[in-house]
Amino acid sequence: MTATTWPTGHGSILRATGVVRLFRLGYSVGMVVLTAEDRDRAREMLRVLGAHPRITTEDGTVLDLPGPVAEALAEILEAAADGERALVLRSPENLTTEQAAAVLGVSRPTVVRLIESGKLPARMAGTHRRLSLGDVLAHREASAKRRTEALEEMTREAEELALYD
Repeated sequence: MTATTWPTGHGSILRATGVVRLFRLGYSVGMVVLTAEDRDRAREMLRVLGAHPRITTEDGTVLDLPGPVAEALAEILEAAADGERALVLRSPENLTTEQAAAVLGVSRPTVVRLIESGKLPARMAGTHRRLSLGDVLAHREASAKRRTEALEEMTREAEELALYD
């Protein structure tokens, strides 16, 4: 397995330390849209980086990226290549309602309604609501499961009624 070296100029994307959680979002809010050239460059970087990217500093020191950071970088580049926005959350113990909305793919007011209806647990930090990343991800998974089950039920009913030929 060969390792690819990245010049230092590209290292600024790797400011994350500790645990990095990455979510791919299929929409872009408040972000400059990537051009076709940007997406092509991201695809090329993915191709040449290989399985174990490294960074070379200006003085020639080679820095191996830890596995989770390399995986996060690959995920960011895949999102860019697909024209998507990648959201990197650090220290995800306390998400704001805005961050939770980004993870769930809904508006901030929708998150507030979910909290107020008791469907999404949150705590108050002064006058601000804070949510656990685990709770937000659990809600996202449960919602996806409910949607899938509802779609499967609708399909079964349509087949029983011979609506599909």
